[in-house]
Amino acid sequence: MKRPSTRTSSLPLDLTPQGLADHLKPGCRVYWPGCSGQSPLFQRWLSESPEMADGVEFCGVWIPGVNRFDPTALHPAARAKTFFLSRDLRDGWARGAVDYLPLHYSEIVRQLAVPGRFDVLMLHVAPPDAEGRCSLALAADFTPAALAACTPETVVLAHVNPLLPRTNGPTVPVARIAAWVEAAVALPPLPPEPEDGALDEVARHVASLVRDGDTLQFGLGRLQACVLDALSGHRNLRLHAGMVSDGLVQLHAAGALAPRSTARPPVCTGVALGGASLQSLVAEGELVRFAGVEYTHAQSTLSAIPNLVAVNSALEIDLFGQVNCETLGGRQISGVGGLVDFVRGARSSVGGRAVIAATSVAGRDRRSRIVPELNHRLTGIARTDIDHVVTEHGVASLRGLGVDARARALIAVAAPEHRASLEAAWHTLRQSI
Repeated sequence: MKRPSTRTSSLPLDLTPQGLADHLKPGCRVYWPGCSGQSPLFQRWLSESPEMADGVEFCGVWIPGVNRFDPTALHPAARAKTFFLSRDLRDGWARGAVDYLPLHYSEIVRQLAVPGRFDVLMLHVAPPDAEGRCSLALAADFTPAALAACTPETVVLAHVNPLLPRTNGPTVPVARIAAWVEAAVALPPLPPEPEDGALDEVARHVASLVRDGDTLQFGLGRLQACVLDALSGHRNLRLHAGMVSDGLVQLHAAGALAPRSTARPPVCTGVALGGASLQSLVAEGELVRFAGVEYTHAQSTLSAIPNLVAVNSALEIDLFGQVNCETLGGRQISGVGGLVDFVRGARSSVGGRAVIAATSVAGRDRRSRIVPELNHRLTGIARTDIDHVVTEHGVASLRGLGVDARARALIAVAAPEHRASLEAAWHTLRQSI
């Protein structure tokens, strides 16, 4: 590994699988980042020597469909704390080895920032620069808070990956790293998502709500790519998001972004998830700035951004305007994440708009995403926070509407084959209010 030209009196020790094992003792609390901050090398080492996980508690913001590894599967005494209860963690949950914390991103970052919260940090970073600092590269979301909470006793371990780009954002000083290993390991590719003509139509309706000069936020998934493609004819757009994906490459190529700026790059994000073209693009510091969740999701940050348009998806919306973003058939499959932070931030922004977008039906049985009422215990977004709901059938603008008017607006964007039953259900529900 090329050593930085600094005055650092000591450099990190060389890290080996045995060295990692020496730090992972029973009772140890380990921070292991999610998204592209999760080291595939450390995952391989743990998988090859699962006894390392004996009595260890792992914690991270692991994203459903992205971080597919369950650390509790390594050893019967391994434990994990998670903020998304994904399908990949279901077995550990069933065994009682996984603890799910249902928190907004803005609250998660406070939890991770408690001094002394972790004994060990397992980081995934870019090679050090000439100043002796390693960029957090493509995942700067929660790690800055975990680093800030380190005590002198906290052990910071790093996988230095030369395939990761240095980005304009948070770094960790080499002097803070106890041991490191350099290994060029490619990030696992994201699974391809099937084409969906209905979702393309949803994206076109979302794009109709966006004006030139707006600042946009998107959630994870194909919806982001579809909407970014639909916005190629817009101009002077900015992005302020927890995550950006490959769709940013096409938006930039179309000339839709605001001008580059050292003082204020047009894109601010915590994470980048995508292929080589995206990774190259986000390394351009005048175009993209990375920041931690304590900034990207703070209400003080979001409310100060004029014309902030937050676009997120949902699993179900009921006729009262309540949104389910966590469960399917009553079974937990995800978490709230940053959804509510951005919905409330956009609504408090001058000229802001909060958009919930989804196809009107789901599954092979074409069940309606718009339902009479949520029939389980959890609500991701309260009806008091609802704004625009978009399906392939149009836009239901709910802000300021009474309960009858919002029910009619939602039924109008439901799938035609479900509208009659929804109208009948609303007639019955209304009598019970």
